Amino acid sequence: MSRLPRKRYLIDQSALYRIRGKGQFKAIIGIEWDSVPSLLDANLYRVWQNDKGREIQQPIGKLEKLHKRIGDLLARIELPDYLFSQRGRSYADNARQHVGEIPLIKTDIHKFYPSTTRAMVYRMFVEDFQCANDVAGRLADICCYRQAHLPTGSAVSGRIAFFAARQMFDSISNLATSQGCNMTAYVDDITISGEAASKTLLGEVRKIVHQYGLKTKQAKSKTFSATAAKPVTGAVIAGDQLRLPNVRHKKIHEVRQELAAAPILEKPRIQRALRGRLQEAKQILG
Repeated sequence: MSRLPRKRYLIDQSALYRIRGKGQFKAIIGIEWDSVPSLLDANLYRVWQNDKGREIQQPIGKLEKLHKRIGDLLARIELPDYLFSQRGRSYADNARQHVGEIPLIKTDIHKFYPSTTRAMVYRMFVEDFQCANDVAGRLADICCYRQAHLPTGSAVSGRIAFFAARQMFDSISNLATSQGCNMTAYVDDITISGEAASKTLLGEVRKIVHQYGLKTKQAKSKTFSATAAKPVTGAVIAGDQLRLPNVRHKKIHEVRQELAAAPILEKPRIQRALRGRLQEAKQILG
């Protein structure tokens, strides 16, 4: 049985909008006001380093459920059309917005989640969600690792990072539109295509990011000519087509080799891994 698409609504229709008291806080968030401090212990996070050496902070137990609750409420809010890291869209859909022989620029926000501080989350709940100051403080504490910044492995971080930086993304989108360009965002990746997508425009985009207290890196801020192959969020744009990056071709080949040489008991696991990689490739190649 397929699930019906969930209705989205404006931010001022969200259950998180204008939470003013402790009773309302309990009814919406599902936790007693005075029990919040007990959920702020760093031991309620599983912390490890992933394959790329990045520290992952994943909430566990009651805190994980609380993050999922808040994340679910945030996921019901209507999002701008330029944002492709949302339900029903993929990184391949993001790249497809920029196909064609047109210039392209891209950058990304450096350490987006760790750079989204408690102060930014607090401001978001006060200014954008119109919550009472003490409620905003409680929500910011719940959502932030060590009450410092968004955790890198939480279900709530993607939505909060976007809403906390919504004005920045809107400013970049408006700048791109004013230049006759198309802008999309996928989590921390910003891509702009159009005849005016130049080093000058890229510099203006990076300046906006910095004005909002976030950073971009020179090495990941790039311009591409109209006819160049353009890597965008896990795909490669070649003219009017999306292609699979060489690294993905290589990984599929490696998994197939591993499957061929594996003992029988290991084959089911490797077959699942292969199906996952082929499914990813299908998203890009159609």
